[in-house]
Amino acid sequence: MSKGAGEAKTVSNVTPWATQIPYLQEGFKRAESLYQAPGPNYFPGQTYVDFSPQTDLALKAQEARAKAGSPLMGQANTEMLKQLKGDYLDPTSNPFITNLYNKLAGDVTSGVQSQFTSAGRLGSGANQEVLADSLGDLGTQLYGQNYMSERANMNNALMAAPQMSQTDYDDILRLRQVGAEREGLQEAALADAMNRYQYQQALPYEKLRNYQAATGGSYGQTQTNVTPLQRNLAAGLLSGGLAGAEMGSFLGSTNPMFAAGGALLGAFM
Repeated sequence: MSKGAGEAKTVSNVTPWATQIPYLQEGFKRAESLYQAPGPNYFPGQTYVDFSPQTDLALKAQEARAKAGSPLMGQANTEMLKQLKGDYLDPTSNPFITNLYNKLAGDVTSGVQSQFTSAGRLGSGANQEVLADSLGDLGTQLYGQNYMSERANMNNALMAAPQMSQTDYDDILRLRQVGAEREGLQEAALADAMNRYQYQQALPYEKLRNYQAATGGSYGQTQTNVTPLQRNLAAGLLSGGLAGAEMGSFLGSTNPMFAAGGALLGAFM
């Protein structure tokens, strides 16, 4: 049987190594000084690169070219439109074929007339009929070939029209590329300004974290241990009774009250 008898408190202090103490004190002073200081500065210059003169000149030239468009493409579109409309199907649109017909027609006429002259029938109805048929055959062959060639050109123009139409957007895309590069530089400048702003906003917190990291740690500590005390009543009664009996024997008395009194005393000790 046991009973609470209060508590025992033990306090132990752990101090830093004596050689370490001056360095710790100096480190705390420096940490305090840095914490009170304005703090590290952001890089003073801009953190992005401007366009070089060559790049800026190229962008301006590309922008001007994109705005003006290609004179070649303009002419190509006009020519393709003529072909699609069939402007060249009319023989009069081709002076070269007209001149060729006139030359060949003269040769055909001379040949036919020469034959009828030799036969003494120049100017006859047969003469006129043969001459008309010969010139008709020449025109059909010559102008027919020209017509078929132009029809082929029209078909080719129809096939190429979608691609040609798409080229109209090339200048627009070039202009967009110029704008994208200039926007990229502006975004870099904006990012630089935002980084500077955010750096200044976070600086006090960063300084505090550095200060706490520099001054923290288990350099010295105090530890207190509390241990409850327990009394054993049975052992106290036994030891007290034995002590009382020995005292009675020493006094030459056999009175059992000495043993009982000693036991009672031992229980509360």
